Amino acid sequence: MGAINWRLETLINTLLDIVVVKSGLVISEDFLIGILVQGYPDEEMFKDYNSKKGMTIRMRSENFDEYCWLVRKRLGELDESDSPLLLNDLEKYLEWDSKGYNIVGVHERFMELMAEAYDHENPTLIDPNPIVDKILEEKIAPAEVVINALENIMHNQKMSNNIKPVEEILWDGGIELNKLFQDEHIPLVASQFIDQKFINYLAVNPEKLEYMHWRNFERLTAEFFNRQDYSVELGPGSNDGGIDIRVFDKNDSIKPYIIIQCKRHKETNDVKIETVKSFYSDVQFEGAVKGLIATTSRVATGGKKVVAIRKYPLQFAENKEIESWVKAMTKR
Repeated sequence: MGAINWRLETLINTLLDIVVVKSGLVISEDFLIGILVQGYPDEEMFKDYNSKKGMTIRMRSENFDEYCWLVRKRLGELDESDSPLLLNDLEKYLEWDSKGYNIVGVHERFMELMAEAYDHENPTLIDPNPIVDKILEEKIAPAEVVINALENIMHNQKMSNNIKPVEEILWDGGIELNKLFQDEHIPLVASQFIDQKFINYLAVNPEKLEYMHWRNFERLTAEFFNRQDYSVELGPGSNDGGIDIRVFDKNDSIKPYIIIQCKRHKETNDVKIETVKSFYSDVQFEGAVKGLIATTSRVATGGKKVVAIRKYPLQFAENKEIESWVKAMTKR
């Protein structure tokens, strides 16, 4: 691995370009520096960056990759457990090698066929299925070895910090991360209530849940039930009578199965007993089977007690459960 000389400002700008395209989240230079300072507290060049941006530094490529991977993981695009190794599963590789299978040779054959399928004039995603079929026809290795080789190649491409031509073409321009916190963001995909990039970010930054815009928290909650194969109706966001979301069983579109009230509170701000009592009236009026209060904080003990004593058909999803929802919806 070689090393090159960079102006610090050029290094940061290059890193910023890469992580924005890879993650799809548009962040500021200051936000990026904050991640690097937190991740590398002993790295002096990131401290007081504005006064040092003109300095020249010598950077090895593997160190640059480490910075990229850190930021991509903090943005939720990569999983914390993603390995930077070319071989995603070294133990599996050693197992194939001990049995006499040349998995490196299979890798090379994949790369040859992908190079043949790649159109430099019109870069597009390559369908791996015909390539897998051809390698299987050639009988250079058993199916399990071939699939494992493909998984390693896909992992390597995923971990790459090079922006490929097809990524430039397919890039949708990204979403400003600040949109999650500042105002309601309506995703481009009509079937979704909240963009997947925000879900991935929150999965690795659950402490940010209490700071997201209240309307995006409603959207997050709606998306969770949307993925449970319910029919979900998101309220208007104001003048909704305390009902933020209606969840319908797909066999009954008349009366809601669940009505939901969302409370995006600071973690220290409990949902009060008065809110719980009032919401029970809404459940009765709607004729719903049950009601759910979803909150980034907790429901006050008094509210839980009154539900238990009076047997109200109410349930609560508090901060830790909301975090589990987010993790369950994570896709990378």
